[in-house]
Amino acid sequence: MESLQNERGIALVTSLLLTLITLIMVTGLLSLVTAGIQNSSSAKRYKNVVEAGYGGISLSVNEIIPGLNSTIFGNLPKNSSAVEQLLLEKYGKKSDNDPRIDLKFPGMACLQRKLDNATGDWGPACGSQSKSLDPKTAPDFSFTLKSSLRGFSSTPGFIVYGKIVDTLMKGNTDKADRANLRKAENVIESESIESTGLTIPTTYRIEIRAESETNIQEKADISVLYAY
Repeated sequence: MESLQNERGIALVTSLLLTLITLIMVTGLLSLVTAGIQNSSSAKRYKNVVEAGYGGISLSVNEIIPGLNSTIFGNLPKNSSAVEQLLLEKYGKKSDNDPRIDLKFPGMACLQRKLDNATGDWGPACGSQSKSLDPKTAPDFSFTLKSSLRGFSSTPGFIVYGKIVDTLMKGNTDKADRANLRKAENVIESESIESTGLTIPTTYRIEIRAESETNIQEKADISVLYAY
């Protein structure tokens, strides 16, 4: 047999191999860059919805629940329609151009029971779903948070759902006013803790969910132990 000494075409094969290696490297780099962008975008979206959740907590424990307690247990009318009216005038939304947060109370009768009664005493006003840990199931209140800064798009915003799932303890603080518990202000007598000299706040477990208006997969759930 005679060995072939013809090496014509080796340059073409070499260039094709180099091209293939280059394409593999470029594809790998593009995959890394794409994955990095996706991870950064996911982290940004998650951070936004978590911040919306924290904003919802702040509004709930500093405005909504204290406002409800002051309204329900103060000198104002006790019926639920009057309570809703007073709060909705401040936070409710009446039109698409209204900048307010569109506060809603789907079950005010149950919420009133939750605010001043231990969980076992909520009564028939609260159904079985009122204790569900999913705040979107039978929520006590909901509202929408959007950016009001100039130059930023106001949509989409984040819908915040809140629900008291457990009133762990009925305390002895006066809910008709915003008490400073550190100074033992507005302490009233209670048969179970009379003469103890202790300030015992009513303690709630609140579940909060924030989710994007346009993508329900973008959501964050936060649990809060709140003493009033």
